[in-house]
Amino acid sequence: METPKIIPSSGSSNGTWGTNVDQAQSTAHDTIDKVSQEVRPSVDRLSEKAHQTVDRLSGVASQAASSLSDKASQYRDLQGQWVGEARDQIRERPVAALAVALAAGFVLRHLLFSR
Repeated sequence: METPKIIPSSGSSNGTWGTNVDQAQSTAHDTIDKVSQEVRPSVDRLSEKAHQTVDRLSGVASQAASSLSDKASQYRDLQGQWVGEARDQIRERPVAALAVALAAGFVLRHLLFSR
């Protein structure tokens, strides 16, 4: 059995070299086209799944941001309510409020500077 020669012998003409290069080029292009056609559906599916994943993540992130915004608004409202109640208590009983503030200051001073 005779094996085909890819590289022509030294006695061959330059035309044989050109033919071999042309055949190799043609074969390479055909192979690339075939692989491209076979891989395209997989790439399209992968691309579609990636888009779906990004859309899902975007939806989850949007919901989380909305929820955090709502909670922050609720906490601001609660803070305002507590500050208003504290003002009302201080106005109604200023002496008691001053006594509580002095006692809290004394306890904090004792805790912070006793060491």
